[in-house]
Amino acid sequence: MIISKQDGKLVLVRQDEHAIQMGDVARKWGNENFEKLLNHESVSLGIEKHDAGWRGPDDEVLFNSNTKRPTNFLEVNLPEHVRFYELGYRETLKQDPYAGMMLGMHWIGLYTSRFGYDPTFTYKVSDDLVEFMNNTVANIQKEWIDVKLQYWQKQQQRSEFEDHVWMQYEFFQVMDLLGLFMGLNDPKIEKEVSLGPIRMSRKSDPINLTVKSNGNGTLLVHPFPFADEFETSVPGRRIEDREYESHQEAKQIVEGTEKEDIVWKIVAS
Repeated sequence: MIISKQDGKLVLVRQDEHAIQMGDVARKWGNENFEKLLNHESVSLGIEKHDAGWRGPDDEVLFNSNTKRPTNFLEVNLPEHVRFYELGYRETLKQDPYAGMMLGMHWIGLYTSRFGYDPTFTYKVSDDLVEFMNNTVANIQKEWIDVKLQYWQKQQQRSEFEDHVWMQYEFFQVMDLLGLFMGLNDPKIEKEVSLGPIRMSRKSDPINLTVKSNGNGTLLVHPFPFADEFETSVPGRRIEDREYESHQEAKQIVEGTEKEDIVWKIVAS
C-alpha cells in the first residue's frame, strides 16, 4: 500500500491501481520531440503490471504492529518484498515475456541502486540476507538472457538492442516515480520534483523532466513528453491517522471506507 499523510489523514493507494494508472500514462508518451520506445506497448504493459504481485497483500491490508497502522510499502520486510514482486513478475512473464523482463529489471533494480540509475536509493540488506539476495538478483537476471534472445533481431547490432532496453528501463523508472509523486502528494499542495535522466530519443543526451504541482490539481511538466495534455486519476482511501487496536480493525476501517479519485491534469509547462 502506498500511504501518505494529507490534511491530518492517512491516504492509502493500492499499488496495483497505481501501476494500472501509470500503464495508461505510459501509453500516452511520445510527440514530435519524444519518440515512442521500441516495443512501447510491451514496456507499457510491464509498467501496468509492475505491482501486480501486491494485489494479495493490499487485499489483506498489511499491518505494522509497531506503528499500529497499515503498512506502507517501504516498511515491508525484504523476503516478503521479494516474494510479492516475484508473483507479479512470473505472472507477467507468461503473458508477455518482454513486459515481464522489463518488470523484472524494475524489481531487481530496487535492490541494486536501480543499476546505478539512482545511487541514492536501494533496499538495505541485513547481513543474514546477503546470500539470499545475491542469489535472487543473479538468478532473475540470468532469466532475461532467454527473453532477450527471443526479441533480438540478428541483423540488429546487439549493442543497439541493449541500448534500447536501457532506454526503456529509464522510461520505466520515470513512470513509476511520476506515479508515486501523484499518489503520495496532495493535488492542492505546491511541490516540485526533477525526474530522470531520460532520453528524448535513443541517440539524444539524457535530460531531466521538471514536474511541478501548482496547487490546483494541475501538474506542469517540462519539457512536455506526451502527445496531448490529459487528466489522470488513481483511487485512494482516507482514514484516520491514529493507532488501530489490531490488524482486523484497520482492515475493517479500510474496507469500509469509500474510494475517491485523486485527480491530476498533466499539462505542458
